[in-house]
Amino acid sequence: MSRRILYLDCAGGVAGDMLLSALTEAAKCETLINNLPDRLGFDDVRLEWPNERPGGFAARRLEVHFDPDRHPRHRNYADVCSLIDRVGASADATTLAKQVFRKLAEAEGAVHGRTPDQVHFHEVGAVDAVVDILGAAMALDQLQVDEVICSPLPMGHGTVDCAHGTMPLPAPAVAAMLRGVPVRPAGIEGETVTPTGAALVTTLAARFEEAMPTMTVEAVGVGAGSRSYPGLPNVVRAFVGRSRETPAVAASDHTIVECNVDDLDPRVLPVIIDHLLESGALDAYITPLVMKKGRPGHLISALTPAAKVNAAVDVLLRETTSLGCRSYPVTKYHLSRRMEKVVTPWGEVAVKTALDGERVLRRVPEFEDCAELARRAGVPVRDVLAAAAAGLPEDDDE
Repeated sequence: MSRRILYLDCAGGVAGDMLLSALTEAAKCETLINNLPDRLGFDDVRLEWPNERPGGFAARRLEVHFDPDRHPRHRNYADVCSLIDRVGASADATTLAKQVFRKLAEAEGAVHGRTPDQVHFHEVGAVDAVVDILGAAMALDQLQVDEVICSPLPMGHGTVDCAHGTMPLPAPAVAAMLRGVPVRPAGIEGETVTPTGAALVTTLAARFEEAMPTMTVEAVGVGAGSRSYPGLPNVVRAFVGRSRETPAVAASDHTIVECNVDDLDPRVLPVIIDHLLESGALDAYITPLVMKKGRPGHLISALTPAAKVNAAVDVLLRETTSLGCRSYPVTKYHLSRRMEKVVTPWGEVAVKTALDGERVLRRVPEFEDCAELARRAGVPVRDVLAAAAAGLPEDDDE
């Protein structure tokens, strides 16, 4: 069975209006989005879709017009949830929109030293952000995709003026959401990734990949931003398509790089593992040895792609006492997998899902995510692990 995939190409960065525009075009649901202000009870809000050609692209762009004097200056998370519930969107779209705003609240809270429920949204609590986030959730619901994959995010440099004053880029709330997200320099001065855009893609995307996945493209949507940057098309492209069925077990060729040591301070071994992983190794581990003359020692091993062998060799020769190392080819067999997310009372946890074709074999919450949430909240890690496990859907054992 094939899977339906949405690939987000954030060529010029990402903002809420850009993503909503791209998804609306891909799903062909402009009427649904145009009715959103009435469903929110915002009779002063008007949506316009001017034609744009940023960088030569024909793209859809959204403008949200409203009277700011008819809306509160600040909203907290509970206020936003009440607005979302008012619309009567599908359960999936409603839940997703709340998750995005929750991620924003957690990011703002981390920046300002407050709990998510104490945060008062400024820019992101405005009418246009509610339209962008809830509209994007509703458009995505129309697309009915199985997985969302996003490109690395291009980051501009400089400063931005906001409700809290002049801030460096990326904005602090954006930076708080970038853990585990690949980024690249955009080469321009300006805000290419907004807090709303960052919250949307980090909530939606199961993973970030430089290359578009193998799939048969069925629909494309192009959303434009309101700014213009020299040499950078300020667009988000949404590609929707069907993937081929994934084999249960895949094989790939890699290299083991390793060395033996018997005179190394064992306290540095965890540091060496970290450096090997940072150099591009897929795995790194230590095995106890009994070496010549009965000396206790260690075998330090790294599983690396061919392109990262030299980097692993450099780590071993630089960080250990060994005068040499060796390498040999190996074949790695592995199940296909995808990353999912589960919501706990303390925040989101990534979940690694092992697949047999389309059948889920098992789901495992990422321990590091649980440990970080426990550290922030001051609760035992076991409580976060238990909550993450309790939130997992049952595995498909048919």
